[in-house]
Amino acid sequence: MSSPSPAGRQLQLYISTPQACDYLTDRQSQNIFISPDVTVTPSIYEYLISIGFRRSGQHTYRPHCPSCRACISSRVDVQTFNASKSQRRVLTKNKDLSVSSVQSIFSTEHYELYCRYQAFKHPGGSMESFGENEYEEFLCQSFGNSLMFETRLGEKLLAVSVTDIFGDALSAVYTFFDPEYSARSLGTFSILQQIKATQNRGKRHLYLGYYIKNSVKMAYKTNFMPLEMLIEGKWRRYTKDDELPDQSASLDSPITF
Repeated sequence: MSSPSPAGRQLQLYISTPQACDYLTDRQSQNIFISPDVTVTPSIYEYLISIGFRRSGQHTYRPHCPSCRACISSRVDVQTFNASKSQRRVLTKNKDLSVSSVQSIFSTEHYELYCRYQAFKHPGGSMESFGENEYEEFLCQSFGNSLMFETRLGEKLLAVSVTDIFGDALSAVYTFFDPEYSARSLGTFSILQQIKATQNRGKRHLYLGYYIKNSVKMAYKTNFMPLEMLIEGKWRRYTKDDELPDQSASLDSPITF
């Protein structure tokens, strides 16, 4: 199985074995992966993310389920984004916080915050049991184009957002925060800060990952309108007045490898 890159290069792909879906009950999921033998540069990955791929550490994947297309790639056009009233309230509520970027490297302070977040947000999940090495592979390893945005109250670390930087976009990889400060809506605040960082860098899009209409975990992305979604291989724009899709492509779509 292979796919052409922008230069016509064939990238070797592998498909995973079926497993229980993390987002939709009673469904099986599969992913296709770029071969680990392929050197994925930031420019190659920027192309891959534009056609629906994501990464976990240095593993690049895309959902490829035989009977389901519920995972839809999504991104925000930051040049047309306007914060909603509730989002402006989140910004006002958190005016006492500072945000800065640091290198994407292992930090004990980050790891301890990650562990508290997983125990609160995803108890019993596979990522709750990550040791330091697994955490580092998941969030500190990239294709050489990542930053970590730290949110602090004074000296206290409240949230970390792992973010990839591309030529014309940023990509939100993963955010974790202190559960004791959940009332501050730190998840929403972190996305708003990544949108701001994208705007400040003069770039066009912030990639948010997969939207799944029937998954509470993934549906929050529609709070950041207008939202662009990858449907039938083309990016389409949706506003709050539009009926949102629940499928990304038919089984025989050209986007399927």
